[in-house]
Amino acid sequence: MTRPPFCSNIFRLVAKGLIALHQLDKDGKDDSPEAEAIRDSLDLPLRALNRIERERSQWLSEDLYSTHEPPAVSSAQVPNAVVQLRLIESTEARQNGEWDRALYALREIREHVAPALMSYLRGCIWLQAENPDVVVVFFGHALELDPEYATFRTLHLHSLSKSDPIAAESLAKSVLANDAQYAPNVVAHAAGIMSITEAPKLIPILTRNLARIERLERTASCDSDLAMTVDLLGASYEYLGNTAAAVDCYSRGLQVRPNDAMLLCARGILGYGVSSRSVTDFEQAIQFGSPVVWPYLFLAHHYLLTNQYEPCRGMCELGLQKNGSHLAKSLLEEWRAIAQAELGFPTDAVLAAFDAAERLDPNNESASRNRKVFEASRNSPSVPHSQWEQKTSAGIRSLGMAENAARRSLPTVERPHSNAA
Repeated sequence: MTRPPFCSNIFRLVAKGLIALHQLDKDGKDDSPEAEAIRDSLDLPLRALNRIERERSQWLSEDLYSTHEPPAVSSAQVPNAVVQLRLIESTEARQNGEWDRALYALREIREHVAPALMSYLRGCIWLQAENPDVVVVFFGHALELDPEYATFRTLHLHSLSKSDPIAAESLAKSVLANDAQYAPNVVAHAAGIMSITEAPKLIPILTRNLARIERLERTASCDSDLAMTVDLLGASYEYLGNTAAAVDCYSRGLQVRPNDAMLLCARGILGYGVSSRSVTDFEQAIQFGSPVVWPYLFLAHHYLLTNQYEPCRGMCELGLQKNGSHLAKSLLEEWRAIAQAELGFPTDAVLAAFDAAERLDPNNESASRNRKVFEASRNSPSVPHSQWEQKTSAGIRSLGMAENAARRSLPTVERPHSNAA
């Protein structure tokens, strides 16, 4: 049985109200007319919550207010075994999607954990529970307590971009205006929030950021920052039509991270139909675990154009299991139908694939026309399958480039060095 969403629309509304009340209390305005108005506005939504959500909202209110209370125990003390056990319990519960239990385990040890770490851990739970309004409060509190820790700043930027995109863009602009003052990963995440139309301004900032990263000692975190920076820099060059510079960016990143599926896919898209290396790039992207549909789609198209129908069919079926747009999956269903027809699959199987293609994207006119080719070939042996309508390599490359330009990197949720007390 499917579980109900952790954050229903009504609960999100209540959470917003609680956050506003928390901020007014923090500002010493708990008894203000504004606070009373918010409390009045929460009357009906609170009554509409189910029992579990009502309890969750009460606990959330307590957690929010606890962020501006002084810790009961000094954070310099060494955690005892019980504290460590609760931290492990909370982490395991979060990984299993048991977010109420994860939050409860933290409440039991709140006075024994450094406030910045406590807010970070709470933020991670709410991040996975998909409530960015709550996330931004806890990550913001962690950042307020430890402004030098770059991970807190990147996570706060990310959550703010989901909760309040206008505020996030304003904050990102302030970071980028003084990029030398911030850690490279903060600069990369700030650049990722900006619109691709800002490419002319982003390119010099990202170029400086890349140079800074390359001067640092190699670490896994540093390599990740480099990959994010070259991805954004490459996308910026793509937007301006400088394909050669974009390819150079992706290749530069792959020299450091040769197994990076995202960079392999990005370079493969630009080279598709132009360089034979693109096919290898897509094959390696799949080998290294690409979760998105694009390398599967490009290889399926390559196999279709070269009359390799069994590999095409297999690639379509694998791609349909990955994350992707309806447009991309419609193309995969269309090509699967063609491959099945050429391989002599039953008529029902071929038609089912064409049906799926048209259902996924009603504007996929080539699927409709290729369906007619198949039906005509069934009814008249003189009509060959070679009359399939095929999309060109250039057309598929343009489609992939448009998708790549819209893609933005998201920050990685990292666990900071434990400073629990």
